[in-house]
Amino acid sequence: MGAERSRSAGMIICAASALAGLFFTVGILRRSYMALALPVLAGTLGVLYIAFWIGRALLTTPIEPPSDD
Repeated sequence: MGAERSRSAGMIICAASALAGLFFTVGILRRSYMALALPVLAGTLGVLYIAFWIGRALLTTPIEPPSDD
């Protein structure tokens, strides 16, 4: 990835996170249950995805028997 493309990706990530923070703040100020439920759901699903990914990696990694030297 070139320097210009990396900066563009960084700008998009910063803008998206600022927009998500704004939506979260507005939801909290409106006392919306979904403003808390959706981030908690996303975090929980993210952690479960990582746990599944690690388990799958451990399950599918071939194990070589020790050599008899």
